[in-house]
Amino acid sequence: MLKRCFLFFSLTILCYHTSYGQDINETIDHPKVNKNSIQATVGFSWLMGAYNVNYERMIIGFEKGTLIGLWSKIGFGGWGVWSTGGPYQSVTSGILTGAEKNHFELNVGGARMYNRSGYERDQGIDTYLSEPQPLKSDYVNFKVVGTVGYRYQKPNGNFLFRCGVGYPESSYVGFGMAF
Repeated sequence: MLKRCFLFFSLTILCYHTSYGQDINETIDHPKVNKNSIQATVGFSWLMGAYNVNYERMIIGFEKGTLIGLWSKIGFGGWGVWSTGGPYQSVTSGILTGAEKNHFELNVGGARMYNRSGYERDQGIDTYLSEPQPLKSDYVNFKVVGTVGYRYQKPNGNFLFRCGVGYPESSYVGFGMAF
């Protein structure tokens, strides 16, 4: 009899008790992150690498959902592949998602990449062969750049850490200060 009463009581509670274990909260309120940051990043893989310094600014912030905001970033740095390389300047746009202090970031944009070492090598060869000097503009390329990675930044915190993969950085690690 005790078992039947316990079973009846359990079933009654399960039937009338509202459970939200499978409910997905679509309107996540996320804390604010600082709108500006300065970041330094270094990346490399086997024969390719780059370093850069960026200024990032939040263009649009979202109050609810997993998307925190749309960002714009400008920067400069240096790149190298095998025996070529030089300075570059980049402009990218991206998104930042996540909650609390762990975030996913995605950035895509363009860069003006100057192949300084290729120009200097070809300039020396052309001087030796008595041919006209190459133009610097022939060694400037516009390329698509981007990154996909993880970002650690506490809400309203100043320190940020980044890591991921991208071009021209390859596998990168970066640190920064948000304000």
